[in-house]
Amino acid sequence: MLFALALVLAEMRDLFDVLDSSPEMERATSVGGYMDSVLTNITVVELSQSPAAGLAAMVMADFGAEVVWFEYATDTVQGRDDYRVWHRGKTRVPVELDGDAAGSQADILRHHIVASADVFLTDLSSQSLQELGLDWATLRQSRPDLIHAEVSAFGDDNPYSGLAAHGAQGMPDESLVAAAIGRMMIFEGLAQRQGPAYPGVRVGTHGAAQATLAGVLAQLVARTKGRLGQRQQATILQALIAYDLVGLGASQLETSPLPEMNPMELMPMLNFQPVQCADGRWLQLGNLLPHLQVNFLQAAGLTDILDDPRFAEQPLEEAVAEEFRERVCAHMATRSLDEWMTVFVADGGVAAHPYQSTQDAMWDADIVANGHSDDRHGFRQLGVLGQFSATPGQVAAPPRTQSLQDLVLPEKFTAAVDAPADSERPLPLQGITVVEAAAIIASPLGASMLADLGARVIKLEPLDGDPFRAMLFGLAAERCNTDKESLSVDLKQAEGQQIVQDLIADADIFIHNYRPGVPERLGLDYDTLSKRNPRLVHLSATGYGTQGPGKIRPSTHPVPGAALGGVLYQFGRLPIEPLDYPTLRDVSRRLFRANELNPDPNTSFVVASAAVMGLLAAARTGRGQVISLDMFGANAYANFDDFTQRKDGSARPEIDPDYRGTDDFERLYPCKEGWLFISVPHPRDEQRLMAEIGSWEHLRSETAEYWQSRLLPMGLGCVRADGTTTGLRMQEAPFAGSELVVGFDHPVHGTGLRHGAMSHWPDSHRTLQGACQKGDCTEALLAELGKTPDDIQRLLNCGVVARD
Repeated sequence: MLFALALVLAEMRDLFDVLDSSPEMERATSVGGYMDSVLTNITVVELSQSPAAGLAAMVMADFGAEVVWFEYATDTVQGRDDYRVWHRGKTRVPVELDGDAAGSQADILRHHIVASADVFLTDLSSQSLQELGLDWATLRQSRPDLIHAEVSAFGDDNPYSGLAAHGAQGMPDESLVAAAIGRMMIFEGLAQRQGPAYPGVRVGTHGAAQATLAGVLAQLVARTKGRLGQRQQATILQALIAYDLVGLGASQLETSPLPEMNPMELMPMLNFQPVQCADGRWLQLGNLLPHLQVNFLQAAGLTDILDDPRFAEQPLEEAVAEEFRERVCAHMATRSLDEWMTVFVADGGVAAHPYQSTQDAMWDADIVANGHSDDRHGFRQLGVLGQFSATPGQVAAPPRTQSLQDLVLPEKFTAAVDAPADSERPLPLQGITVVEAAAIIASPLGASMLADLGARVIKLEPLDGDPFRAMLFGLAAERCNTDKESLSVDLKQAEGQQIVQDLIADADIFIHNYRPGVPERLGLDYDTLSKRNPRLVHLSATGYGTQGPGKIRPSTHPVPGAALGGVLYQFGRLPIEPLDYPTLRDVSRRLFRANELNPDPNTSFVVASAAVMGLLAAARTGRGQVISLDMFGANAYANFDDFTQRKDGSARPEIDPDYRGTDDFERLYPCKEGWLFISVPHPRDEQRLMAEIGSWEHLRSETAEYWQSRLLPMGLGCVRADGTTTGLRMQEAPFAGSELVVGFDHPVHGTGLRHGAMSHWPDSHRTLQGACQKGDCTEALLAELGKTPDDIQRLLNCGVVARD
């Protein structure tokens, strides 16, 4: 017993040695110096009606924050009692922001924010906040340490900003943003016609929520260092640019390397072919890398394709690819889906998963095993953001409702904060170092989002570089690696492992996407690294997770797209009757248009927010931990709107068979020229719209541009949806001031354009840079580790490291 007591005392002594002495740190700890949860003693005041704000606050509630949700009523939501997953964990306080009571209720709100809130989170427009006296300029006078987080659809700086949330109107739907930024054109070819298609999965809302969450957590990290709070702004518009991987990059080249493609004819690459099995059910293949495709062909018994000398001639000629495609589809129709999955799970090296609905996904074995589906409150719903070994979250209880008059909050901030209210703030992650050993999209793009928040990000690459650099003409790799420094190193050599261990010894977080067991073989596991760096956050992002039957299996973006139900919602009912090959081929073509690349950026947003949650825990406790994320869990969050068990089926409105929308007032309409998208959910605005257009048929009498120019200034959600896709649209005049595209000037890489950051920080100055190149900082980073020029040359000569 004495030995155990001595160990406890030693741990407590070590903990207090590293704990900051700031009031923030003192408030964070409980008895014995340990936290109940990472957000213990943090109070969030949320004034919102949208899931974009609600999801960010929900995650904070799951990790211990006290969230007081002031829910304002809108024309379509009047004290709604039906449960939505983003409501959980909150004290729900109905308020009126219109009418005679608005002023007095705003005064009460302001008092609670100034006296009690660490974080103020809202989806109201800047104009409404100013009218209510809840804007940053007002609140910072009393509370310059306050974290002031705003999330909106379009932001404040473009022609669509007038559609922002104003009291009873509420925040515009994501579909309007998708139409305006060209995302609906990404789905051209899904319908059996040309033109835009309605996007079902609310990935922009997911992205905006996670960007908001990451920003708030980053500000909490900064507060542990004694920094002030600041205003942050996230938008669905900014979030949707994360889903453009090549458009902006290709547009900067004199001649685009991307071939002209007819979306009505474009087939998926053979590695990503959807297939129908003998029982009529559908399976998505996802074997992007060459060795995974070989694994699939061997496991499936398609060695005749491997033995064909034409298979070695990559990329395949179109006729050869079509011959192999028909062979694969015919062979996969010889067994049932369950039989094939038994083979592939046993193999462990094949990326494939059944198509299923989001409601069905809640019972998926990997989803359940990794905690992404939780039933602790008597029904299944979305689980916590990730698995945190030291400061785990817990799915919070459904909300409890309280009246504004009866609400009592502890007044934590009774003394004025002595600080200049108008001083410039550094970006919140300034001084944080991230080391990333990841390939392709999900984790690298997530790490670049940390750079957007001010962190230094060092990318580890093999000697021949991230394999993604060789795909899509390197354009997508450029997108995923902005603002990084690259160290090209051979981790199979002991000396290479030692270099990386030395680098991570001074880092705050290590991010990787290795499959289970690989970090241990490379000496990059948490147990090894934490011996030298006990504050290290060690984050892994895998395909299926670390606990279920798929834990050693690979995954690429089409797999979680199929597995989490987003594609099935977008596509509609899949045929189960046997199909002839031409029909099957066309269904698979359209199905893959529905299964676009969003699962990777969906994961990137979660990588970023979970990473900052880990950094905050380390800042508040002085200890690191292991964080386990996976693409399935991240994409459960992207399908948030249907990830609650329901007896009556999906909560999602059905998309019509021509993919134009969900009802008359949420639909694409063909015009004399172009397509107009209309999203008018409020009854009073429906009446105003019909008074202007007369009938739906009358829309064909004028162009889409005409209708937009006439109706949009009236505050009606009417936007032209056809034309260019996101990568080009974001550069066009309406968005010129929205920071969707920014220029960079790098001393090594030169000048160019890159995507803007995922959130806007008006009080901070930043200089965003372009993408790192393979090994561009190898020598500089080795010099930081104390290597001499002779040492560096020897390492280069021996093939331990490489440079650009």
